Amino acid sequence: MGQITALLALQNLAGLISLAGALAVVLVIIFLIATSSKSAGKPCKKHTILKIKPIYFWGIIFVLAVVIFLSIRYLSYPRLQDKADEVVTVVGIQWDWQMANGISDKSAHEFVGKNEILLPVNKKIKFIITSDDVTHSFSIYNNKGVLLTQTQAIPQYRNELFYIFSQKGDYTILCLEYCGLVHPFMSGIIHVE
Repeated sequence: MGQITALLALQNLAGLISLAGALAVVLVIIFLIATSSKSAGKPCKKHTILKIKPIYFWGIIFVLAVVIFLSIRYLSYPRLQDKADEVVTVVGIQWDWQMANGISDKSAHEFVGKNEILLPVNKKIKFIITSDDVTHSFSIYNNKGVLLTQTQAIPQYRNELFYIFSQKGDYTILCLEYCGLVHPFMSGIIHVE
C-alpha cells in the first residue's frame, strides 16, 4: 500500500511541475502579445522587441526541455524492469490465451500453454507477450472489473509487461483489440495466491 501512495505522490508532483510549466508558457505568450501591441506605432521599439522575441522563444524551449528532462523520472510507470521474481510467456491466438511459466524458446505457433495460470502474490511478474495470428490486447482485470494493466500482443513481436499482484484472488484476462467474430469470449484467468 505504501508503494501505491508513493507512486500517487510522484504522479501528483509530475502533474504540478507540468502545470507550472504550462502556466509559465501562457504567461510568456501573454507578455509577448501585450508588448507587441504596445509598440505597433513605434518603429524603434518594435525593432528592439523583434530582436528579443527569438531569445524568448529559445529560452522557453530551453526551460521546457529542462523541465521535461528533470520530471520524466516522476512519471507514474513504476521502475519494475530490473529483475522479475517470475516470468510468464503468453501467446494470444484466435480466441484464447496460452500461458506458461518461464521463457519459451518456441515460436508462437509451436507454443503450448493453458488459459489459466497460478502466480504468487506481491512478486514482480514479467509477462512476455506475443500473438500467433492477429493483434490482440492482453488486459488484466481484478474481480471488480477494473482494468489494472494492459499491453498489445502483436504477431512476430514480444512485448514485456511487468506487474505486481498486491492481493490474492482471481484476475481475468480479456482482449481489448477486436480480433474477429468470437472476440468477446477471448478470456483467461490468473489465480494469485
